[in-house]
Amino acid sequence: MRVLVREPLNQPLHLKEIEGTFEDLQELVGEFIEIVPITDDIVCICNEKAVSQGLGNNFYDDRLGWVVGTCVFTATNDTEFTSLSDKQIGYVSEYIGFPVV
Repeated sequence: MRVLVREPLNQPLHLKEIEGTFEDLQELVGEFIEIVPITDDIVCICNEKAVSQGLGNNFYDDRLGWVVGTCVFTATNDTEFTSLSDKQIGYVSEYIGFPVV
């Protein structure tokens, strides 16, 4: 599954290929997974406890404020996570304001 991963503190977005298991996501963001909707078909998966764990700011969302810690962006079809399309990758890159590496 094609996802974008962004580490906190002004890092670029990285395109990664992962299996998409719960364990894969925990390995990237940490134990406490939170799903933040970005659009109808794109979500940001992050660590729900990132603030209390002292992880750095990742990006600012007008609705939520600061999203903290490592973030994984993936597509969704309401029942499961799926690979991001090229168009979705472009959208996330513009939304976050950082290039894809």
